[in-house]
Amino acid sequence: MTTRGTRRLAWTIAWILVAVFSLVALATYGAVDLVGGFAVDRADMAARDPEQVAWIAWMFDTLRDLGLAAIVAIWLVASAITLGVAAVVSKATRDRERFSDARR
Repeated sequence: MTTRGTRRLAWTIAWILVAVFSLVALATYGAVDLVGGFAVDRADMAARDPEQVAWIAWMFDTLRDLGLAAIVAIWLVASAITLGVAAVVSKATRDRERFSDARR
């Protein structure tokens, strides 16, 4: 395989991995939002006192927001690492091609 083919293959695999991971992250984001919203809406089932209901709803809402932020942060880091590896492979094959041309 040529170095150009290797670079193209590395970028293609990286973008496919990012797309698949994006779909997984989106589904997880939706599930956490759905379950978290359900828990916030049903906080009155956990207590009778309105002050406790408000506190429980706030706690569930905060946990949901933290979960959603964590999903986005993990997606961002994983995508950056995946594309970074593709960039390193691309740069390494480009340097190898330049080195072989200099030796000829």
